[in-house]
Amino acid sequence: MARTISVLKWESEQDVDNAIRDIRAEMDQKGGLTKDTERAMQHSFQVADPDLMNYFLRTVREQVPGALHYFEERGGGA
Repeated sequence: MARTISVLKWESEQDVDNAIRDIRAEMDQKGGLTKDTERAMQHSFQVADPDLMNYFLRTVREQVPGALHYFEERGGGA
């Protein structure tokens, strides 16, 4: 069964942690992000509070550095 990634606005660090978990799982399983996941995460990143954006980038850098390029090009720079 296909997994659905929903687009949402991160309201807390827990929301970001959940997104990181999803990113890590997809990177481990597929070696990268699908276009749907990439778009959903980039949207969530773009509409997030600046503190959560920075938390997201720091956490990706620490836990899933291979995914960082998906977000640095979209204006991320913690």
